[in-house]
Amino acid sequence: MTSCDENTGCLCEHTPVDNPVPLAGRAKSLRLQRGIRPWMASLIAIGGIIGSIYYLGSGYLIAEMGPSVILLYAIGGLVIWTVMQSFAELLVNVPRQGNFISHSAEFISPTWAVGTGWSYWFNWCAYIPSEAVAGGIIMHVFAPQLPIVAWAVIFLTMITLLNIIHVGGFGFVESSLSLIKIIHNGVFCIVAALIILGLIGSEGPIGFSVLFPPNSDPFTDIFPAGVFILISNLALILVNFQGSEIVGLAAAETQNPDRIVPKACRQVVYRILRVDIIPILLLVMILPYSEAGLSDSVFSLALSKYGFTEVAGILSFIVLTAAFSCANSGFYGSVRALYGLSLEGMAPKIFSRLNKQCTPMYATLFTLLMCWAVLSMWWFSNGEGELYLWLLSVSAFTGAICWISICYSQVVFRRRVYERGYSKQDIKAPAPLSPWFPLMIGVILEIFALVILAFNEDLRGSLYLSVPAVAVPMLIYYIGRKTGTISGIKIRHEDEKPFEELFPEKHKPS
Repeated sequence: MTSCDENTGCLCEHTPVDNPVPLAGRAKSLRLQRGIRPWMASLIAIGGIIGSIYYLGSGYLIAEMGPSVILLYAIGGLVIWTVMQSFAELLVNVPRQGNFISHSAEFISPTWAVGTGWSYWFNWCAYIPSEAVAGGIIMHVFAPQLPIVAWAVIFLTMITLLNIIHVGGFGFVESSLSLIKIIHNGVFCIVAALIILGLIGSEGPIGFSVLFPPNSDPFTDIFPAGVFILISNLALILVNFQGSEIVGLAAAETQNPDRIVPKACRQVVYRILRVDIIPILLLVMILPYSEAGLSDSVFSLALSKYGFTEVAGILSFIVLTAAFSCANSGFYGSVRALYGLSLEGMAPKIFSRLNKQCTPMYATLFTLLMCWAVLSMWWFSNGEGELYLWLLSVSAFTGAICWISICYSQVVFRRRVYERGYSKQDIKAPAPLSPWFPLMIGVILEIFALVILAFNEDLRGSLYLSVPAVAVPMLIYYIGRKTGTISGIKIRHEDEKPFEELFPEKHKPS
């Protein structure tokens, strides 16, 4: 039975005294408030995708690999489509408040789930400061009198303050920022298309002349640095799409998760096509790759080239909302991930305590502490550019671990369902082309992308932090279980049914 706690106002789950709640160890436990509306959840999916790496980091990728970045975005889009289809199937058929962390424990192993959960949390602890650095780079263009590090501190302070308020405030702010980013991309597409057609700008119709200069080799035009560099940057492009899984992390707080979450997950790929890939295609058609870089938003650089400096300035300022929005949604996801780890026995119990606003405040404060610690590593780097790429690489590795877990959990779930006598028709929101597509694209291809990181000179250093972020929690948990100092993890919340009850074994005809 659900009721409202008189002291906190949080939703409470009541269970009989002779059947205590296995997760909380008491007859009454607090639960996260469902304060995010369906339209907010839908926009949060976009907010998690479009971050500073799209506007700023894409400049690095274009400068490194030229127009072949389009193929890289297409591959990344295929990966995230596979991940979200698998995630939707898991969320609807085996709902868990801990989401993919709980799914990893249930369908892979508890030890792997510990590594996945902590790596996801650390993924955002590295990515959030990278967004603050990106915001500092952009603000330095407008106000160079303040150093970039000062602007980065200001950005992280704003994120700190926003995430201490009620979850409803998060939903409204994040959805509003997402809308601004969509408008940014729409405006750029219109202006870029008009430039290509020669209807505006001083260059006349340029068509494909930037993409394929006269008397040049088409293969060299597309792959100016060769094909291998496309492969070596595969992991980095996935950071562009990290945050899509926040739709799942918000599942416990949507007002109608069974209907909203699958729809939002399935629409992600279409948003990626419209909001991400089309603008990048138009971008490489108007901006030579040799002029791209990390000094400013690559979209602003392109428009400035054709004389639209005022519009470029406005777009650069909008990039600030992208950095702030992605960091904000990422912080939300990281806190909820740490909250889930605590509920499941993978982290100290204090991180699952809720305050009067039904917010996991201790998890929030600990995450903030780690974000500030990561940002302080600025003093050990060779500048904002190196630190920015390094932090993105850490996020690429740890984030991909989580996506691999989602896809492999879905493969195991589907196998176990079939073993119990069910067919695809018995599964709600089934992932298409399963199990081969999730296995080949969501697992094997992503593992390959992580291995290739070791061959990228700019990114391989991140492995010294990324690998321990996954391995150390697993090792601590494994040793703790062997020695008896750590109790077993808890997979389900008090109102969640086990897999065996959700899919009872069918009696086979004799």
